[in-house]
Amino acid sequence: MFTLIRPVAAILLAIFAFYAARAYEPLYDPEANMGSFAVWTAGVGFVTGWVFLGGRIGRSWWFTLYMGVQAVAMTAIGTAMLMAIREVFILGYRRRYPEVMDALTGYFEIIVGWLGKAMVQDYLIMLAAGGLVIGFLLQVVHLGMERRRNER
Repeated sequence: MFTLIRPVAAILLAIFAFYAARAYEPLYDPEANMGSFAVWTAGVGFVTGWVFLGGRIGRSWWFTLYMGVQAVAMTAIGTAMLMAIREVFILGYRRRYPEVMDALTGYFEIIVGWLGKAMVQDYLIMLAAGGLVIGFLLQVVHLGMERRRNER
């Protein structure tokens, strides 16, 4: 049965992803113009929240908390993969990659570079705490909606 937990999970994860992307921008490069990076990250967070996180809510407390942290990590990896595709095309049009295999290995180097810049202790603690809070809020919302549905 479809409940409202999927859209709630998607919205919560998108809001947190937007906030986390804004916190990531100074880590990437303090003087870089990141453009619409936070909006793209929120979009990836929305899709991850709807597809991955929303369907796994409602089992046990520890599992929901774990899924919240895992969804945040999945959003970070998905955003790095999406931004790396953009970067590979930019570098490819600048003729930095002479062959396709160079572009493919460069793609993974860019992903590692994007994720490597996020390996700051305070930022990782913020991501983990955000995932736990999202999981906690979703479990509370799910229990409230299920209680209301069962009382009918």
